[in-house]
Amino acid sequence: MELTKKQILGAIGGTLALFLILFLVYKSLTPQPPEKQQEYLKVKNTDHTTWAKKGKATLIEYSDLQCPACKSFHEIFKKIEATNSAYPEITKNIKFVYRHFPLTSIHKNALPAAFAAEAAGEQGKFFEMVDLLFDTQKQWSDLSNPTSHFIDLAKKLNLNIEKFEKDLNSEKVKQKVYSDMQSGEKLRVFATPTFFLNGKRLEFRTPQEFIEKLIAASAN
Repeated sequence: MELTKKQILGAIGGTLALFLILFLVYKSLTPQPPEKQQEYLKVKNTDHTTWAKKGKATLIEYSDLQCPACKSFHEIFKKIEATNSAYPEITKNIKFVYRHFPLTSIHKNALPAAFAAEAAGEQGKFFEMVDLLFDTQKQWSDLSNPTSHFIDLAKKLNLNIEKFEKDLNSEKVKQKVYSDMQSGEKLRVFATPTFFLNGKRLEFRTPQEFIEKLIAASAN
């Protein structure tokens, strides 16, 4: 059966389209060169930082506010931050940077929760809102619309509610979250929490090993 010119051109076009798709997938999976990775790991003025503002080490976390594992590590951080902490050197010597990486495919309310944290951040209460979101994670995770719950949390923080509601839907808040997500994608973050310590992905098997590596970094 002889192919027509139209069929031949269609086949060529389909092949080129498939090639383009495969190329884009390859590019997305190809690791960024080290110098490019360091660019994404630079702490920006828009980043939310705590602990030692001028610490000798920097810990960056990519986190999902609806992620149970992230909640577990948040609880570890609260113990580290406590006044009677067994590891005071960590908060004295390490700068902690929180970045959003909501896993929207499995956590339906992770993205709006990130917006809520950023909206609180517009009034200087970012980490306080993160605390409340993790503390009440089970209460809002399955809600069809968690906005009213987030507003209740904002009231607990004595925020200006009119401004908070406006900021929840603002482009500034959305772009901050999307910017975090994009940098995480460039760094090949696939799960949460993912940590980078002094420009390198932090690998560990247990929470205790995680703490030990932070102690070592705070001592160097």
